[in-house]
Amino acid sequence: MIRSADNIRIVLVQPESPGNVGAVARALKTMGLSELVLVAPICDPRSDHAVALAHNATNVLAAARIVPTLEQALSDTTFSVATTNRIRCQNAPFLTPRQLAPDLLAKSVSHPAAIVFGRESSGLTNAEASLCSIQSTVPAATDVPSLNLAQAVMIYVYELFQASLVHDEETYPWQLASHSEFEQFYAHLGQTLEQLGTRPATTMDNYIARFRRVLSRVPLESRDIRLLHSLLATVNRQAEPAPGIRNSGGSRSAANSG
Repeated sequence: MIRSADNIRIVLVQPESPGNVGAVARALKTMGLSELVLVAPICDPRSDHAVALAHNATNVLAAARIVPTLEQALSDTTFSVATTNRIRCQNAPFLTPRQLAPDLLAKSVSHPAAIVFGRESSGLTNAEASLCSIQSTVPAATDVPSLNLAQAVMIYVYELFQASLVHDEETYPWQLASHSEFEQFYAHLGQTLEQLGTRPATTMDNYIARFRRVLSRVPLESRDIRLLHSLLATVNRQAEPAPGIRNSGGSRSAANSG
């Protein structure tokens, strides 16, 4: 479920195909949205064909609001997006679905927002697009893109869902290891390598620096450092000579670095 998308509504202006309306409802439910608004639909949005294409999202379809004008659909919103297959005005903010999603999620935390889609045959008029805060389009490999209405809606709600997942990951309460914890680990690593008889090509400090380069690329937590200490402690125990057996100084570890 997209936790922060509860205030985002999908608005269809004069949809012409009941199948598209049903498929849009299905796309919304699949990606965790539920609010669908239909502006003066030309078709019957609750026909048998619409219900069939909605599949298991008939509750979204049944709850869809029907309003006479786009102004009414946007009346309580504080941010809205006009979707188009071309840039209407070079001076207006213009984003792709992926660029748009994080900002739209942030803006809709406490205020309603909307993504507006036009007619299947002609899209939004310039006047309708001008009612929205910004414009957005789906990048395509052709100069004359032709996306089905439900396909276009799915792209936008999919990007919203993906952006919500990234947000969840960013709020994970990382307990990152401190500088001192890393230094204690590197000291332990150096001792273990010495115990194994490792003879680097240059110096042990230069050899440890190679491990620093690797581990500095990973956001290690304190528990990760403890795990590595545990691994080294196991190596330490295994490297100890058996009781009554004196370790000859002539052996050389296979961990030798060239």
